[in-house]
Amino acid sequence: MKLSLLLLFSLILVGCATPPEEIPMSAIDSNAVARHQQQVGALEQWQLRGQLAIFNLNADERDSVYLEWRQSPNTLQLRFYHPLKGTLARLEQDAQGATYYDEDEQAYYGYDAESLVARLFNFELPINLLQQVVTGKLPQGAQQQRYQLLEQPELPLAPLLSYRVTRNEQLWHVQLHDYEQNQGTVFLPHNVELRSTDWRIKLRVREWKL
Repeated sequence: MKLSLLLLFSLILVGCATPPEEIPMSAIDSNAVARHQQQVGALEQWQLRGQLAIFNLNADERDSVYLEWRQSPNTLQLRFYHPLKGTLARLEQDAQGATYYDEDEQAYYGYDAESLVARLFNFELPINLLQQVVTGKLPQGAQQQRYQLLEQPELPLAPLLSYRVTRNEQLWHVQLHDYEQNQGTVFLPHNVELRSTDWRIKLRVREWKL
């Protein structure tokens, strides 16, 4: 079976812009942190378009794909595509379970999206964690948090800049950059990176829809 999830011409993802200067935690108002977490925590339905790159650090391999992500409280829909080739694969999850469709529309079923990907591709893509990471939400068990300060006309906000969190016995180092206000409401990151001992995952968001 082809690894349609990772199939694409090799894309060169431009690295994150120069990260903002890290602010000492003593200078961060905890209320500014809470305000931003309250905003992103209220997001129940959203969409994004971007590019996903996955690096196998042990094998020195990289694969990239364009991504369309639709998220609601009860459903997850990921479409992997190429602008010229169209849809390469789809991964969907709802209350009944998860389904992966390859480029030939052959369907594969699993209990949830994360375990299905692990079974098909022998890669534990931390999908459950990514659902929180991509919006800048602080996941349970996160440690060594760092924030950046965004001065606002009314009250400042302090979105996450980096942290560490363990999932499925893997320690992930998470970095979030290029926060922009979307549709005049919440600030969301446009560059997200997760790194473990074996893997590096980069998501570059081109467009958010709330």
